[in-house]
Amino acid sequence: KIMKKQSSKALLTMALFVGVSSVWAQQTPPATVVNPVNNYDYHDAFGPNFYTKNGTPTRSANGQPGVEYWQNRADYQITAKLNGTTNEITGTDEITYTNNSPEKMSFVWLNLDQNLFKNDSRGNAVVPLSGSRNGAQGQVFDGGNKIKSVKVISGGKKKTEIEAKYIVTDTRMQIFLPETLASKGGAVKIKIEFSFVAPFEGSDRMGVLETKNGKIFTIAQWYPRMCVYDDVKGWNTAPYLGASEFYLEYGNFDVKLTVPANHYVVGSGELINGAEVLPVEQLKRYKEAGQSDKTITIRSAEEVTATANSKATGEKTWHYQIKNARDFSWASSAAFVLDGAKINLPSGKKALALSAYPVESGGNEAYGRSTEYVKASIEHYSKKMVRISLSGSHKRCRKR
Repeated sequence: KIMKKQSSKALLTMALFVGVSSVWAQQTPPATVVNPVNNYDYHDAFGPNFYTKNGTPTRSANGQPGVEYWQNRADYQITAKLNGTTNEITGTDEITYTNNSPEKMSFVWLNLDQNLFKNDSRGNAVVPLSGSRNGAQGQVFDGGNKIKSVKVISGGKKKTEIEAKYIVTDTRMQIFLPETLASKGGAVKIKIEFSFVAPFEGSDRMGVLETKNGKIFTIAQWYPRMCVYDDVKGWNTAPYLGASEFYLEYGNFDVKLTVPANHYVVGSGELINGAEVLPVEQLKRYKEAGQSDKTITIRSAEEVTATANSKATGEKTWHYQIKNARDFSWASSAAFVLDGAKINLPSGKKALALSAYPVESGGNEAYGRSTEYVKASIEHYSKKMVRISLSGSHKRCRKR
């Protein structure tokens, strides 16, 4: 009897379980068949084209100049004088600007990079409170360009200088031309008288360094220079904030630098008047360096020590030229040790690697092998990548 009751209970439990499971099964939604999403887009399948941008008359799709490509040009004649006591540089910058664009111009734009060092410059405003390698690095001085005059030179043999209106906005200067500059080859000559005090720390690109044998002046981004006008943006007038390099026009530079008589000047391009500024024996070594694969000492550490601290009387003018270049920089000091060697270019042309550094930086663990490294680097990359274009038979590739 007991067995019958237990069997009945078991059967009843099983029936309930089956019934409830059947209900659950009926309530479960049927499985949905998911079809894969087709993201095929025939526009994407056949795009982009081989070239990502269409060509224009001035710029081909492959990046090469187009059939109507143009580029403006800026040639410079600069005379400047360095005051070794006050660190001031005064100069005259004569620019011949050629407008090869299809547009006429009623004004032009220039970069005044030294205005970065004015107290109210944008560059100063963005320097963090914790300090930066950019800007004057905390130096308090009367920085920035002082523009004495801006003139436009016109006429042939009888040249006429006309005062030009201009506006300075931070590190840019807009000059309004007295006459419209013609397109497709029109040229204008602009003369600017300027001065500035060289900063001790010039945004890591220039400065004044005290050494035991005198100051070393390294000068870059120093003269009023043309902004680029191109077929993409027109005038490129981005302000100089200290952390950028510049897009510049190509041109020829003829630069004369007047410095204290005991100074030696190294600069971009070719030294034109070596016989006037170098002592006879050093000129001989200078020429020898241009023909030697081994480093030749032009001015030794002993010569620096013997002459650098002698009282300088008078001045010397060093004359440099460079062709088809974007910029010109230079350095001047009585403290320079000089050495150089010949650079052999793949074209067969020769150039001069020249190093200038103070006695404190001599030795093979410092700058004693500088010329060797400059020579090897230029020779290597001229073979492996692209030939480095050098002005004339010699180029100063200096390391400071």
